[in-house]
Amino acid sequence: MMFKNIETQFVLEKFESFRSIEGINIRVEPILNIHQRFSIDALLQFLKKNHIQDINGYFMNHRSNSDYAMLDAESKIQDLLFCLLIPLIPDLQYEDPSSKPIGSLTSTRKDLVSKKEKLIIETKLASSKHTARTIESEISEDINKYGRLKLYKSIIFYIYCHQYNYPSKSQFEEGLTQEVEIGGFRFKTFCIVK
Repeated sequence: MMFKNIETQFVLEKFESFRSIEGINIRVEPILNIHQRFSIDALLQFLKKNHIQDINGYFMNHRSNSDYAMLDAESKIQDLLFCLLIPLIPDLQYEDPSSKPIGSLTSTRKDLVSKKEKLIIETKLASSKHTARTIESEISEDINKYGRLKLYKSIIFYIYCHQYNYPSKSQFEEGLTQEVEIGGFRFKTFCIVK
């Protein structure tokens, strides 16, 4: 599989080469059982763990010149989530970042999407310049535009905090984990702040 983003290709190749080393005891999460039916609850549990932080720590300590040593862009979070989730959700697709209009209410470009599982994963990067208030506004916009599509049953908002202390994190997550109805179409939203 070839990627437009060289760093994403590098991460996937390193992951594959690491998995193939004999004698390494790789801890397998229950969600990685390929015979298990997809479960949104299992996916949420997986995303709530510190996998992104662990990968970031690896790059900081072993590949400090890599772009992934500093997770300061939403696209980097998307890349890492894609690499983590593609074995779990085989039809997972990522956005084409070169064609995404910035800030357009009419744009329905999803960060990560699975048509089979009727799932969207939207990433957000929280920072001192991109605060909780801004993210809350973006999420409201996303809920409305994706709800109008009437295609997806689950939307997960994955918010990564880059040198930013998210205020009222658990209340924010709870407030955006809800069942929503737009134009007679019902779907669920979930929020994870890391």
